[in-house]
Order: sequence, then C-alpha cells, then structure tokens
Amino acid sequence: MKTGRVIMVAALAVTLATAGFIYAGSIGNGDAVDAMGRNEIADNGNVQGVLYPGDPASEARLVEQEDERLVYVRTIASAARWRVEGLEGAYRIRTGSSYTLVLPARSAAYTVTDLLALAPNAFRLQQGGSYLLSESIAVLAGATLALASPDPARGLDLRLESGAEGFASVVALGGSLTLGGSEASKVSVSSWDSTKGGPDKTTKDGRAYIRVIGGHASFAHSNVSHLGFWSGNTGGLSLTGTDAVAVFTDEQPTSAEAREAGGGARLLPEAELKDLTQESAQDYSVVTAGIENLRVDSNAFGLFVTNARDVAIKDTIISGSLVDGLVLHRFVTNATITGTSSSGNAVDGFSIGRSTEKISFENIQARDNGRNGLSMDGQPLADGPNAVGTAVNGYGGNQVSGGSFERNARYGIEVVGGSGLTLRNNRVALNEVGIVAADGATNVTIADNTLLDQIRQGVAIRDVGSAAVVTGNSITGGDTGIYVRDAGAVVKENTMNHISNHGITLLGAVNETSVEGNFVAGNGSTAIWAEASTGALVGDNDTLAWAPAFTAERVVKSVFQPLTFIWFLLGALLLVTAVARGRNAERVLRSPYADHVPLTSLSKGVVTYNDVRQLQ
Repeated sequence: MKTGRVIMVAALAVTLATAGFIYAGSIGNGDAVDAMGRNEIADNGNVQGVLYPGDPASEARLVEQEDERLVYVRTIASAARWRVEGLEGAYRIRTGSSYTLVLPARSAAYTVTDLLALAPNAFRLQQGGSYLLSESIAVLAGATLALASPDPARGLDLRLESGAEGFASVVALGGSLTLGGSEASKVSVSSWDSTKGGPDKTTKDGRAYIRVIGGHASFAHSNVSHLGFWSGNTGGLSLTGTDAVAVFTDEQPTSAEAREAGGGARLLPEAELKDLTQESAQDYSVVTAGIENLRVDSNAFGLFVTNARDVAIKDTIISGSLVDGLVLHRFVTNATITGTSSSGNAVDGFSIGRSTEKISFENIQARDNGRNGLSMDGQPLADGPNAVGTAVNGYGGNQVSGGSFERNARYGIEVVGGSGLTLRNNRVALNEVGIVAADGATNVTIADNTLLDQIRQGVAIRDVGSAAVVTGNSITGGDTGIYVRDAGAVVKENTMNHISNHGITLLGAVNETSVEGNFVAGNGSTAIWAEASTGALVGDNDTLAWAPAFTAERVVKSVFQPLTFIWFLLGALLLVTAVARGRNAERVLRSPYADHVPLTSLSKGVVTYNDVRQLQ
C-alpha cells in the first residue's frame, strides 16, 4: 500500500522534473555552443576538433632543437664568409647528429642537377625515378632553390627522409624557394620512411618539413603531403617572416641635435645605411609568396603563414591536416585567397589569427572540418600594459565572398572581435551554427548569404560590444533563424523558411537592435521571441506564414507556465491525498441508507380511522 503511494509520487516528480528541463533547455539552448573550446577538451566535456595524435613532450623538444639548429646555421653562415679562407659556393655544416647543406647567394638558381653534384650521397636518384634527400638544406639570402623536374616530359617526385632516426628539412633562410611544376610536369614533395617504404605518418619523433623564413616562395602545380609536426613553423609547409626593419620618416633632427651628433663618435652616412636596410629587409623581413594549383594533404598544418605580406593563393586544395588547413597566423596583410578548398582537417579549414588584416577570400570552400569552416580572430593582442609593449588596437578589414561552408562540426564562419568585416554571398549549410559574430566584433556586414539546415542557428550575434548588420539573407531550416544575445544588430529584409523553433530570438540587453522587414515562416514556438530581452525595436515583419507546431515539447512548455504549474501541483496534491485516503479505508460494501430506519420500526404501523375512534 505504501509502496504504491511512493511509486506514484516518484513518477509525478520525475514527470515534473523532465518537463522543467525541457522548458529550461529550450530557453538557454544558445549557451551550449559557446562552451566549446579549441583543439582540446572544453569545459563542457566536448572534444573540440580531433585531438592531435602525436607526443607533446618529445615534439616540443624537437621544435626547440630545430630553432637552435637554424640559429646556428645562420650564425655560422654570416661569419664563415669572413673567417673561412677560400670559401666559395655551397658548403656543409655538422648540426648535431646530422649535416646541413648550405646554399649561399649566387645569381643562378640551384636546381636538382646542382643538388646531385653537391650532395651525391644525400640526394640520390631512386629506382622508379624519385629522388631521396637525406640531409637538410638551408637556402641563404640571395640564393634560390628551384625544384623542378630536369626532364620537362615527366614530373619531379622528391622524398624527404623521415623516420625514427631523424628527418630532413628544406629551409630558406632569407632565400627563395620555388616548386616549379606545370600541368604536364608536376612537382611532388613528401616525407619518406625508408624503413617502411612509404610516407612518414608518425609525428612523435618529428617529421620532414619545408619552411621559408623571409625571402620569397613560389609554388605552382605541386603536391605536398605528409610533412611537418607540432608547431606552425615546423608544420609541413610554412612561410614565416620576421620583424620588419624600421622605416623612419623624412623629418630631420633639429639643429641642436645635429650639433650634439657632430662630435665624438663617427656618424655613418645615411645613404649607405638606407641601402643596407633595404637589403636586410629583403633578406630577413616579412615573407612574400605566390601560390597556385597547389595540393596539400596530411600535413600537421596544411599551409602556415605568419609575418607576411602580398600573399596570393589561388586554386589550391588542402585536406587531412592534423590541426588546421590554411593558417594566417600573425601580421599577415594584403593577402588574397581565391578558389581554394580546405576540407577534412582536424580543427579549422581556414584560421585567421589576431593582427592579421586586409585579407580577401573569394570563392573558397570549407567542408567537413573538425571545428569551424573559417575562423577569424580580430581581437587585440593585448588589453593593457604588457611585457612586450603590444598595442591594444583591434584588427579587421577582411572580407569573404562567394564561399561555401558545409558540414563543419561547429560553425561555418566564426568572427571573434575585430571590425570592418564583410561576409557576402556565401553558401553555409549543415553546420552546428551557420555564421557567428561574437566577443566584440563590430561593423560586421552579413548580407545576401544562403544558409541551409544548420542544427541550431543560422546567424548568431553574441556578446557585449558586438554589432552587425544582417540583411538580405535567405535562411532555411534549423532551430532558430537569427539569434541576438547581449549585442546590437540591424536585422532587416531577411527571408526565413521552415524554422522549427524561433524565426528570430532576442535575448538579454540588445540595445541598438532593430528587427523589421523580415519574412518569417515555419512551424515552431514563436516567430519572433523577444520576451527575455530589453532595448530592441521590433517593427513590422511578415509572420503570416508562421504556424505553431504542436509538438510534445510545445505542449509541455505551454502547460508548464508559472500559474498553470501551480494549479497542476494543487491538482496533483488532491489526487495523491484522495488515493491515500482510499487505500486506508476498509473495503466493505455498505448500503447508502445504513444510518436510516424505516418509519414502521418506530410505530405499530398504519393506524386506521376506526382504531382512532375506538380510542376516543
């Protein structure tokens, strides 16, 4: 008897709790996406992207060793031409347990034929026509290494030795590197583990890589695969500049300052110094690059660029990277990426880091990546005084047009901070969220995009300080069409169809937000939900095609309003009380008139008239 009551009460409690979770979850469903982090396990337990498969400790040590080796090579190369008698042409330096072939400046480019002569034991022609390089190469300022097939009728297959015993690398230290393929004669570069007879797929002991530091890179009709490990610098195919040489204004010192500089130590001639700084800037400053028809597969980082300017990447395909596909990391300016695809990478397809600005993406594609299709971070490098004196200004001026972003695990496009960003005429489909502008991204234009079947929101503008104009977009499918939380947005003239929850959701303080001229159609809770927001101006919108959806969730949410919830509890309490009393009562059938007695039992029966007369 008691057990039955307990079960009934428990069932009622479970029902109420479940309904409450459904109702609460539907209100706060925008926060779950925010908890996801980068290539790591986030606070909510989600693995963001695919975790890197290597060994962090051993690979970090190898990165440090590679940095030390390059500093050593540069130092020796700078001093050797003055200290070593009769030094002309290429030479070799022992760097730890391996050797590095150094190619100094000369007018003619170094070619495959030159490498066969300079390193006959370390650069060998293999059966089948491929070439195996088993020692590292450093290309100094003023030199160019041009890798192309000696036979125009066939391609070049270059394999860089890479295995448990060590790996080879090709690094341009201020020099230039060319992968000069053609449609008929492509250049192929990959790591090669001779002990296994195939590409090196293990990064824990390091892996062969290509890097251009300063100078210029030119890649055309080439395939690069299975290169790099752990860091961007050693990530496979890397273009890394250094700090730019200072350029001063034409303002001359005052006469007093000139008099002070005229005595004592010698004043070097300004004209000669100007020429010297120009040469130094070309050798060891920012890197420039021209890349077209390049295929990159299974690198650690597909293509990594930092401290670069005037980079043009065209008709390139990047896939299967262990971290990101194309990375424009720091201080990359005036870059143009056209007709390029980045897919199947562990984290982001395209990643644009802080301090990178004036980047143009045209007709790019990002599909099936472990995190975002495109990530753009325009936040300042610092928010106050800091150890290196970094400025606190944000970055931006980037634009994305005509792109396609599909089936990425998190967002199609994410904009974090920055200003002056334009996302126009893109196709975004089947992502967790289509387009996100957050963390203070301002002056963002999201216009004329087609968004299809996102899981949560088509467009999301979030966080204090964020501001965007969302106009002319076509949004089909998904839980919510446009989502604005604690931000400002002008939402106008968008078309939304087949939305399943809210066409437009406004949440929190949304001052400077206006919603008007939108067409909203679907079957969901509410076409425009603004009850939990303040400061918005909601004008005329076409919601005639919106129909409430009578789903189980909707029924629960409609029933469990505060007042209805109280009446439900009272009714449930009466029901439980009645059941409890009924079970305690004796189960005996009784007449409904048991406490009544017939009138005849209280008298002798019916008295006739004659009986009364006799009594008289």
